[in-house]
Amino acid sequence: MKVQMVDGYDIELYVYEPQAEIRTRGVIQLVHGSCEHTMRYEQFIAYLISQGYVVYANDHRGHGASVKSADDYGYFGETNGWSKMVDDLKSINDLIHAKHPDLPIVMLGHSMGSFLARHYAIDYGETINGLILTGTAHEPKYQLVAGKIAAKIIKRIKGSRYRSPLLHRLSYGTFNQHIENAKTPSDWICYDESIVKQFCADSSCGFVFTTAGFEDLFTGLLYITNEKNIKKMPYDLPVLLLSGEDDPVGGYGQMVIKAYEVMKDAGLVDINYKLYQKMRHEILNEKEKNIVYEEIHQWLEEAI
Repeated sequence: MKVQMVDGYDIELYVYEPQAEIRTRGVIQLVHGSCEHTMRYEQFIAYLISQGYVVYANDHRGHGASVKSADDYGYFGETNGWSKMVDDLKSINDLIHAKHPDLPIVMLGHSMGSFLARHYAIDYGETINGLILTGTAHEPKYQLVAGKIAAKIIKRIKGSRYRSPLLHRLSYGTFNQHIENAKTPSDWICYDESIVKQFCADSSCGFVFTTAGFEDLFTGLLYITNEKNIKKMPYDLPVLLLSGEDDPVGGYGQMVIKAYEVMKDAGLVDINYKLYQKMRHEILNEKEKNIVYEEIHQWLEEAI
């Protein structure tokens, strides 16, 4: 269903509820990653509702069913696109609180969605009862600053909707480099070839961000890696980081551990991480995904 955001933008929102005979335990606010959409999480969502969790998930601006045309893919707005996406999450969270005032809410973000969720937890951490981050990272500041400067320059020259091969190559182009005999540019997302094939065949996946979209992304990453901002997260918010050991986004585990250490150093007292062997970026789609599902469920039972 379409839901109007505070600035008038229409976002596609999906709501899934457990069957009547299943006791409702809480709400998961699911935040998908870049260059994809909520429908790619149907198996995981089915598992969550089978365990008694209501799921709210939206397609971000510039993604999935929230775009008006293909020209909108990877474009979040002329200005402040990242902040608008965070505000969208707040609007949806407000809806959840109004509909389910007595249920705990856990935000689960994957990849870019994990970055949005971290921003959300900095600004609105008191509105959620837990935070799960999959496929996340803590990138060096100098890389983010350089990326934002490059995006701003190219945007000024080519326009906000230009799709820069250079920016795309710098941001995503190296992810396959450790894979021998890669069959597609997207092999890095998952060991399961059927998932990669579906991703490559989906016209609403794998698109190139606009220059404005890249500028927004680097702006958001700079915000969530700022230590002063991280210290604004509620110190007692339960946080779980999960990633594949073979995920290039997380630096093959190194940048996941860095994210964990930075948040722990900022004062968070209930934070844990786990790296899964023989898994790449999309741990929720790997062949052994049921292991991940079950461990998320166990964590939810203990955290909320």
